[in-house]
Amino acid sequence: MFPRLLSGFLLIVGVVLLKLKGLLIVVVDAIRGLAVNPFEGFGLPQFAVAGASMAVSIAAYAIKAPLSLVLGFVIIILIHEIGHAVVIRAKGLRAGVMVFIPFIGGAVTLKDQPRSAYDDAQIGLAGPIAGTAASLIVLQIYKWTDSPLYLAIAAAGFAVNLLNLLPIGMLDGGRISAAVTKWMWVFGGGALVYKVVKQPNPLMLVVLLLVAFQVYASIAREKDDKSFYDVTMSQRAAIAVAYFSLVVFLGHQTWMTLNRLGALPR
Repeated sequence: MFPRLLSGFLLIVGVVLLKLKGLLIVVVDAIRGLAVNPFEGFGLPQFAVAGASMAVSIAAYAIKAPLSLVLGFVIIILIHEIGHAVVIRAKGLRAGVMVFIPFIGGAVTLKDQPRSAYDDAQIGLAGPIAGTAASLIVLQIYKWTDSPLYLAIAAAGFAVNLLNLLPIGMLDGGRISAAVTKWMWVFGGGALVYKVVKQPNPLMLVVLLLVAFQVYASIAREKDDKSFYDVTMSQRAAIAVAYFSLVVFLGHQTWMTLNRLGALPR
């Protein structure tokens, strides 16, 4: 009886190891595909734009918050944008410039357009995933050091990445939701219009105009290039699961860190 049990156990272990080997190969191939230089093709002008706009953003944020908090927050935005650039390069596309925009965040422009809405959604997801990972690292540093500064940076990082996932044309959420269903834009646009009406200010009005232009450009593109929005059901499902999982996780982390921050002694 014992030899039979032993042989059965070894057979099961062998099958599991083979499955794990296959999974490991897939994971390694995926990581190897992301082993690119996100700044490939960047020259002095691109680095100058990135550096100058980052300095302007730091100066603008420093008017409202301590410099140490601002520096940590801007670094998280930088990692977020590098996440976009990594997947852009991994897909064989060329990035244009990386620019930081005070009180909005940042952006990486593309010289080459994604071949499909699915590729565009993956590029859109890469930024919030990288920014979330950076925020989690900062949160862990807070747990090691018990310094409120790191908790504040983590909370700001979670919040900005969560806001970036709103299904609004120019935000990452707008690019991601295009691969799921463009009806999500109605929800995002409605929330933005409500915000502009309730708290009107020039910056929000500019954002609304940019979003409207982005939606118009997407509709025009769909007429000229129908294949761009040809996304399979499995691809839609994968993007939807990744998107909503990230929204729920970031919502929970934002709520937890802000509550913990508010409970700290003044």
